[in-house]
Amino acid sequence: MRRAAVLLSLLSTAITAYDLDYFDRLRTDESLVSSAEKSPANADRMWQVSTPEGDTFSLAQITAFLPFSDGTSIREAVEDDLAATLLAIHHFNNPELSPHLNPEDLADCNIKLTAEFHDTRYSPIDSTRRFTNILQRENMLSEPLPAGVIGAYRSAVTSPLAILTGVNDIPQISYASTSTDFDVKEQYPLFGRTIQSSTGEALVALELFKSLGASHVGVLFVTDAFGSALQKAFQDAASEEGIVTDSVAFSYSADLEGSEIPNAVESLKKTQFKLFYVIAFEVHYESIMKAAHAQGLIGDDFLWIFDGFDSATFHRNAVYPPGSPLALATAGVGLIGIEGGLRSEIQYPNVETVPALVENPETSYEKFRTAWRTTIEDADFEAYARSRMPEGLEEIAGYDPDYTFGLEAVSYTPFLYDAITGLGMAYCRAANGTDNQLFIGEDVFTQFANSDFYGATGRVKIQNDTGTRDHTTELFVLLNAQPQEELDENGNQVYKLVPTDYYESGWKPIENRDFLHAGGSTATPKSLPEPEMEMNYIGNTGRAVGYTLMGIVAVGAIAAFVWLLWFKNERVVRSSQPLFLFMVALGSLVMASSIIPLSLEEPVPESGLDAACMSAPWLYLSGAVIAFSSLLAKTRGVRHAYINPDLDFIHVTSFDIFGTFSVLYLVNFIVLITWQFVAPLEWNRVDRESTDIFDRAVESYGTCSNDDALPFVVVIIILNISILIVANWWAYQARNIETEYHESRYIGISMASILQAWCMGIPILIVVWDNPQAKFFVQAGIIFVTALAVLLLIFVPKMLAIRTDLVKAAEESKRLAYTSFTNRARNKEDFEGDDEEDKAHPVDQSDTNTKEFSDESPEAAIIAAAATFARTESVDKSSEEERPKIGGKAGSSASFKDSKRSFGRGGGLVESISKSMRFSSGALSTDDADPKVAAAAAGGIRVTHNPRSARNLEVSGGREYSRAQLEHLEGVPAEEIENFEEGEEDVEAPLREADEERGAEQGDTRTLSQ
Repeated sequence: MRRAAVLLSLLSTAITAYDLDYFDRLRTDESLVSSAEKSPANADRMWQVSTPEGDTFSLAQITAFLPFSDGTSIREAVEDDLAATLLAIHHFNNPELSPHLNPEDLADCNIKLTAEFHDTRYSPIDSTRRFTNILQRENMLSEPLPAGVIGAYRSAVTSPLAILTGVNDIPQISYASTSTDFDVKEQYPLFGRTIQSSTGEALVALELFKSLGASHVGVLFVTDAFGSALQKAFQDAASEEGIVTDSVAFSYSADLEGSEIPNAVESLKKTQFKLFYVIAFEVHYESIMKAAHAQGLIGDDFLWIFDGFDSATFHRNAVYPPGSPLALATAGVGLIGIEGGLRSEIQYPNVETVPALVENPETSYEKFRTAWRTTIEDADFEAYARSRMPEGLEEIAGYDPDYTFGLEAVSYTPFLYDAITGLGMAYCRAANGTDNQLFIGEDVFTQFANSDFYGATGRVKIQNDTGTRDHTTELFVLLNAQPQEELDENGNQVYKLVPTDYYESGWKPIENRDFLHAGGSTATPKSLPEPEMEMNYIGNTGRAVGYTLMGIVAVGAIAAFVWLLWFKNERVVRSSQPLFLFMVALGSLVMASSIIPLSLEEPVPESGLDAACMSAPWLYLSGAVIAFSSLLAKTRGVRHAYINPDLDFIHVTSFDIFGTFSVLYLVNFIVLITWQFVAPLEWNRVDRESTDIFDRAVESYGTCSNDDALPFVVVIIILNISILIVANWWAYQARNIETEYHESRYIGISMASILQAWCMGIPILIVVWDNPQAKFFVQAGIIFVTALAVLLLIFVPKMLAIRTDLVKAAEESKRLAYTSFTNRARNKEDFEGDDEEDKAHPVDQSDTNTKEFSDESPEAAIIAAAATFARTESVDKSSEEERPKIGGKAGSSASFKDSKRSFGRGGGLVESISKSMRFSSGALSTDDADPKVAAAAAGGIRVTHNPRSARNLEVSGGREYSRAQLEHLEGVPAEEIENFEEGEEDVEAPLREADEERGAEQGDTRTLSQ
């Protein structure tokens, strides 16, 4: 704090220990020198001077090669570089004025610096020729040989100079040349720099692109020492980080109006990259961005980052007509700048407003800013600096003798200041480290390579093996060119350079400073264009197919519900149990609804897709259990009849159905709920192996997956298929046992259909798993087949049975009416001797009754016809007892044994028809019902044994007859059956012979019944 105050006081009064030009005048004004001789130090390149006041100094001449022009035009702000050199020399010669040097460290050092300046014109040839001439001149006090070299700016210019300085044992320090080649000490033994090498700069640039999420970067570089070295270092570093680069070069001397740069930009376009790293100079900027505009490489979809630019020169030159290609292309570009310290204020071009100084500077950079501002504003310093400009500049276009020095030391100016300071301190340490100050240029370089001091750019740590500054001690800033709202006085678009990020051991954002792209977006463009991705969506067509299949099942289920409610009192429905039918329809509908979540895909939100992934197995398995449990309960009951052949009725209660459902659903629920919480399916988009030229997947498919879900899927499949296999085995065992309306047969077929659909569909599903359209079609097909098969096989036969019963009832009424009149005619002939009234009345009455009942309903007509026939029937009941029952116990015979063989048994026919009618209408009382009918009325399901069943094989004596043959065998004595040969179709002949023996009347009756 005290030193800063002293410094400000001394600078403000312009009083120094030595005037600005004091040591310059010692070389030219003999009156100031009492003696002068060549010093043996530094190979006789220093002059030892004594003054009349008794002071002795060793004067070291510094030759500074700076780019004042390009040979045709003056470089912007180059005067500031000269001023920085002079300020650094002045501070070294007067360490008490320096904001960084400690006077005590230089107390024993009598070396003082002077300087001469030369324009490199950015040309290595001009610079080399000029330096060669300097080395050939006679070493005089007024024109001494250089004791050290500062510069140059371009690496291409620095390279030949560094070779010459190495050969001539002259230490050379650069402030801007970054080529990695200079680290090769065998070729450049005495070259050092206060700036990082290309390797360090490449690492910083790479860190920037990494922070932007870059995967591919196009590199456009100038083929000089600087550009080539930085490009190679960047490419090598990017390769290690897995970032792909594609580099395109152009020559430094390329015609700015020619085709070389546009061709290079066109080559960049062919890479299809969207992030570009340009290693060039300000002179190339307009040609590059004009070509970029022409190639359509500007806008929010592209990002251009420039390296190697002088920010001060850039923002002074960035003035373009509004709407012009350059005005549009400049908006949103970025510049990697090297700064002495962090300044968050916006830099405006062509504006006199200068950021204020820090009142009590603490950092090295802020101290330098204060010293710079104070010195630049001093008129004596300004006049002195103007006098030191190299000769010949006045002949170059753009030279302004009244140039106003910048109040801010920007870009490389602070690094130049540190180069002078570091070289001067190296001289002093070399002198102090040798006897009689006998040191050479190599000693000076060695001392510089071991430097670690604080200067204008903060800490300056030099790598002792290369003489290059450690890049981690430098500050890099990302500047964003943003168009100003106001145009300048000439109506041109100007830009402000906004510092948005800075590098200190990694890139960090500056608060409230967003990087804006051309369109004002803050989003970083992607490295590559979006691939033409084949998403393999199910698509509207696929969904339409799935929804159509679901709609068919849904319509069928709803129709089944309506039919069930409409015919709920019919015997067909009641014998099948409404609960059973309801669960079949409900299960089919729930199964079909699982097609909806299976059909979902993008753009449905991911949360919705995740929910759909698990809802599909929940819906399908729930529906399958609902429908299958009722089928299994019925199958289990039929199998009970298989195990117990004497049963004519089975009982499947609501408790049986609900119990089966509860067990099946509980088992599936446990697996599903565990699956839901442990490894729920989630929506993922999986890339296929197809790739584009960038090795990016160009084809993907969406699927529900979870790496830990496989065990649950396997358990679900094995569990349900096992249960289904058991159910099918039960159905197969009971295949020769049928329930009323062949219900057991259709239940077995439906379960076989489900098993077949699963066994065929699951392997196909595995094969087409990565094809969403095929997978969805297979899934929908499995659901459709299992749901519709159950629905149709259970309901359609019952619908047809009801229709058939209605038709048969009508036909039966007509047939019985006709039969009653026919029998009456026959009986009339047999009983001619009876009373006329007894013969006529029954016929007339039966005709009347039958006609009346047939007019009312088929059932009434049947009863009337049967009653009429019974009144005229004369049957010898003892003959019935003579025909023995064959096979089985009474009351547990096959279904065909419940039918009366003929209408000749009047009372039996009336009783059977009456009971049948009353059972159908639900009016049967247990008082007058036989055991079979009573069992049916109590909710039992009547079972029928097929010809191949064990029970009927017993009836037939072990022979396989058709159902018709077995029906004819009922009541035939066992000894008569033994006379039949197996497979004989005409079994009626023995029956007719038996009937003839029992009388013609009974034969007529049997014929009629057949």
